[in-house]
Amino acid sequence: MVQIEQGVVPRYYQLKEILEKRIQSGEFQPGDKFLTDDELCQEYGLSRGTVRRSMEMLTGSGLLRREQGRGTFVNLPQQSPLFFHLSNFNEEMKMMGWQPSTRVIKLRTFPASMDIARHLQISAGEKAIEIIRLRLADEKPIAYETRYLSYKTCPQLLEENLEHQSIHSLLIDKYAIPLVRVCCTIEARALSEKEAKFLQVESGSPGFAIERVTYSTGEKPITWYRTVYRGDVYRFSAEF
Repeated sequence: MVQIEQGVVPRYYQLKEILEKRIQSGEFQPGDKFLTDDELCQEYGLSRGTVRRSMEMLTGSGLLRREQGRGTFVNLPQQSPLFFHLSNFNEEMKMMGWQPSTRVIKLRTFPASMDIARHLQISAGEKAIEIIRLRLADEKPIAYETRYLSYKTCPQLLEENLEHQSIHSLLIDKYAIPLVRVCCTIEARALSEKEAKFLQVESGSPGFAIERVTYSTGEKPITWYRTVYRGDVYRFSAEF
């Protein structure tokens, strides 16, 4: 059994992750009655308040449902009528038989503008980190990405080798910052002159633009991410 560890990651979040994996592994099937709060308290040695908070996150995400007087049950997998599947860039490139790589274009600290401060919910002028990277496949530019974080969130990122490591994984695994929710928008548009130059295409060429804000616990924004993909070599898949 996976144990709850002492550390920076809150216990309720560790439990939520463990239970989510148990459900997704097939240990509990859709329609099955789930473990009670008391059973989880005893199994993991946690307080009722901690367990209750984990369960609220799982019911909020739709994995579980509570029925008055009956208990908690596993839901059927939910799918929206149309959704996009955004996978890890390196994994997707490898699946397509291409060799992924990354080049850091810019890594700096600077006073946050009003727009950046609004997305990160910090004060304008507060110290922030900007990371601009070019993502390539077989040495061919595919995506031009920009990421912003509050400096106070993780100043250690400035010392990391961001050409060979996933920023997302670093935040979660090395610096124990839970990333629990993403708000994402996608649009098709023409590439700007600057974007086209880095992606080695003509200005005005078609591209995909993605913007997302990633949140930690307590609805705290951690990163504001903006990227553009070449429209001639990259596509998003949709399931109906």
